[in-house]
Amino acid sequence: MGRAAGLGALWRGSVRAREAQQPLLHGGHGDDCEALLLPPLCDKVSPIAASCSASATLGTAACSTCPWPSFLDFVVDCSACVAVVATCMSITLREHLLAAASLAFVCAAVWRLYLQSLTRCGGGGARPTLPYTCGWIAADGVELCVVATLHVSPRAPRDVEAAVEALRPDAVFIEIDDDRLNEMRAAEALPRPGDLQPIQVSLGGCAISVLAQRAFWNADAEGERISGELCFDEGDAQCMSLTGQPAGSKCHFPGRLALASRGGSFALKAHVAARAGATAVLVVNDRPQLPPTMRLGESSLLEDLWLAFRTGRSGFPPIPVLLLPQAEGERILSACRRREPAVSAEFRILPDEFPRTSLRRRICQSLGLLLSGVGVLYGIIQCFAVDLGEEFIIAEKAAHEQGAPCICIDVDINGFCRNVFSAVALTPNNLWRSLRAWVALPRIVIQVMFPSRDRVDSLGVVLLHSASCRLRTWIVVLLAGVSAVAAVASMLWFCGGGSTGALSGVGVAPTHGRGEVQGVVMLLIEFYVMPRLYEAVASARDEAMYQRIATEVARRRARRLVVVVGVAHANGILQRVATRGLRPMAEAEVVR
Repeated sequence: MGRAAGLGALWRGSVRAREAQQPLLHGGHGDDCEALLLPPLCDKVSPIAASCSASATLGTAACSTCPWPSFLDFVVDCSACVAVVATCMSITLREHLLAAASLAFVCAAVWRLYLQSLTRCGGGGARPTLPYTCGWIAADGVELCVVATLHVSPRAPRDVEAAVEALRPDAVFIEIDDDRLNEMRAAEALPRPGDLQPIQVSLGGCAISVLAQRAFWNADAEGERISGELCFDEGDAQCMSLTGQPAGSKCHFPGRLALASRGGSFALKAHVAARAGATAVLVVNDRPQLPPTMRLGESSLLEDLWLAFRTGRSGFPPIPVLLLPQAEGERILSACRRREPAVSAEFRILPDEFPRTSLRRRICQSLGLLLSGVGVLYGIIQCFAVDLGEEFIIAEKAAHEQGAPCICIDVDINGFCRNVFSAVALTPNNLWRSLRAWVALPRIVIQVMFPSRDRVDSLGVVLLHSASCRLRTWIVVLLAGVSAVAAVASMLWFCGGGSTGALSGVGVAPTHGRGEVQGVVMLLIEFYVMPRLYEAVASARDEAMYQRIATEVARRRARRLVVVVGVAHANGILQRVATRGLRPMAEAEVVR
């Protein structure tokens, strides 16, 4: 008892020291009162809190400067874990377990009512009136509001609009990368004039200027000037024939620009024309408007694999492709068909920051998404045409109405896949972090059930957003979640079977009872992989988003911010701002 009292006194002392230096922090349901339950044990939240899938309410900054409080974290977590396991083992009847769970949920509801009563009685101080799903913090002279969302919730866009209207921010940050935001923008939005490629076309003695839509791989030849005579092959109007024709026998484009009608794959046109010696392909649009996409040539992984099989090339197409507007394209095509002299074109390839991902990298990305279950989850949701991430479009629109920039802060797909592969790699550090994540589970569950006032109520936010969803959305999300878990479990079972076979082959595991050994191996793999996947999917992205926010605040000198993120990231960002402020750390490693 004396040792326990001493540890408790040390814990309370470290908490008081932290609270004396911590900036003002509020959840979506509190004001300036102190946190009432389970504050972190040191200024830097230890990795154990964020490596577990239930720890959506914690940050993950490493506690490298305070080793004793970090060790105290581990001691307290171990004690709590032993107590919880002993309690669960003592409950032998299912009725008792249900009664205990019911009592816990009743207490959690009462706790939230109590927090709400404190809010009504205490007033909000300098804190603006925000929806329940929002958290708010003031640090380093900056006010930051975090809007916790579910990406399929109809309530999320309304909460974003309310937060932007209440805070009137200098900048809005959204949990998405530029590539995905471009894909989500309204289909009616035509390419911007600044994204089009200017071309000078000579038709006899007449010169016209045309703005053409460009393919995403064109920038591989950035700055190169391309010019030459335009040539149209009536025998292969769409420039799509690869079968059985030697190079140059079907089309005759040596040193010239191929003109083709629209239809089929733009990438295949480039491969066919390049085989015939063309330096570029100009495609005549068959519709009054250009396609509602930022760049030409984007396709699915299966389509790219089929194209690589047909052409024997896995890289980008070798020559640029441009799509001409219908009116100008038909005029140029008519001149070529009449074989008018001096029908030529000239242009210099513009620089382009549009992302280009090779086929090999896309395969690796798909494996990473499949391994984490995210690809299966969102693939099924999109297959059933469920609105996904509408709050990001609303945030961008609301930011523009306020005259504030809307900044994408999430890692791109390359950074996400690097996070996944590095997190699941079998290393001593990853093993230790996975073990600490499971030891911290009881503390995290308590913090989710009974959130302090300096945190977003993750459980309450999920319930509020879920209540706003339609039944069809519930069914689709449930189906997607079960399928994602099944996909990950299948891969783990395959890994477990391979490991069991290897152990049996070297004589470590018995050949009889192989199924039982495989079950144990799979269980061990699951215990290791589950918190590591959460580290890659959530906590590593929390750190990257926090660093991007801090950098943009310093660069733009913004003082009021709105951050729109999923509920799993809200408290991770809030905790980092609370403990580390909003000063960027140049030495921090941020995967972008």
